Amino acid sequence: MYNAKQLKAFVLDLFFPNRCPLCGNVINWKLEYCGRCYDELPYTGDELCRGCGNDISRCSCHENERSFSRCYAAFYYQGSAKGGVVYLKRTKNDVFPRLFAEKTAADINSDALFPKADCIVPVPMSKLKLRRRGYNQAEVLADALAEKLDIPVYRNALIKGESVVAQHKLSANRRKSNAARLYSAGNTSEIKDKTVIIVDDVMTTGSTINSCAEILLEMGANSVIAAVAATTV
Repeated sequence: MYNAKQLKAFVLDLFFPNRCPLCGNVINWKLEYCGRCYDELPYTGDELCRGCGNDISRCSCHENERSFSRCYAAFYYQGSAKGGVVYLKRTKNDVFPRLFAEKTAADINSDALFPKADCIVPVPMSKLKLRRRGYNQAEVLADALAEKLDIPVYRNALIKGESVVAQHKLSANRRKSNAARLYSAGNTSEIKDKTVIIVDDVMTTGSTINSCAEILLEMGANSVIAAVAATTV
């Protein structure tokens, strides 16, 4: 005998086949994801520095060029985690964000140097892109982490302008200058004197996260912590 939630899922599956949020393939309506996709998720481990987010062998904490104090990446941007990020940009779902939130919350709770966070700010999306997509995937990830940590999400703290070229298509140097130009302060009152977690889907060079963190500090935040679903490191 099915409960109401299961019955709804079964009926929806007749018209909109259930798909794995990690690979996009059709799966049984009762499942959340492919077993193989889940088993092959490339979780990060102790090899990543929680200060800068780089591999410990290439730790850049001593360079003092970053504006965030701690950094957490749930997965490497490859395999089923890359599939999860890509699918989340195409189809809003709560499964991949929950996996990110579970891993990140566990890492945070095991980190003795983690300062208690007051709120979460997602990396913003431009108004035009938000209208086209209908949602900001960074917000979906932020909501999932906020639920785990029991802290609020401030969606209007940062603003993103329009960009002619997507950030991921630029060189490392141009990403840095482009990010600095694109992002600006929003509602400062939400951020002042708070420890903030800035959330994004992927960290490549770290330019976007770092620019947003710098702005949050200028807005009066005590400190900023970075948390991303996946890293290319």
